[in-house]
Amino acid sequence: MNTLQKRILSILAILCAAGVAAYWYWSPYLAMRELRDAAVAADARRFNERVDFPKVRESLKSQFSARMHQDSTDAGTNFGSMLAGVLVDKLIDTAVRPETIMFAMREGKFKIERDGGPEGRQDTGESHKTVWRTERRGFNTILFHGEREGESDKKDTMALVMQRQGFADWKLTDIRLPD
Repeated sequence: MNTLQKRILSILAILCAAGVAAYWYWSPYLAMRELRDAAVAADARRFNERVDFPKVRESLKSQFSARMHQDSTDAGTNFGSMLAGVLVDKLIDTAVRPETIMFAMREGKFKIERDGGPEGRQDTGESHKTVWRTERRGFNTILFHGEREGESDKKDTMALVMQRQGFADWKLTDIRLPD
């Protein structure tokens, strides 16, 4: 091998490594785009490929449980919290389905109706789209904060947490509800 061939091979190796690194870095954004596109198209099969439903359910259960136990100080409140916890667990088990999470992605809000389905959009004549801000938490976790375009209330936003599973495969594992 002559010097020119060695240079070409080293340049190709560097370009290949840079391409792999770029794909690795941008893979959560590509996964989020796939998730969002599946939600907009109401394609549950494609959507389900990117969501770890058991982890999402456990996350929501722990969030609701923590909120209910914040104010429990006496025995009556503790019993009520325990009973409410059982009901919330059952509600989350039945309500966290592809349609509900797809609605949350489209609207930037997580809502549950009494029948366990997502609430319909209130048509006010205005169309607000959800804008997603990102926050990286290390190499394996990224948060997407959903904000409604034109709304300035930042404390009323939810966050979708995606975690790396494998080299560049990302799944939705958590929905962080606003305070």
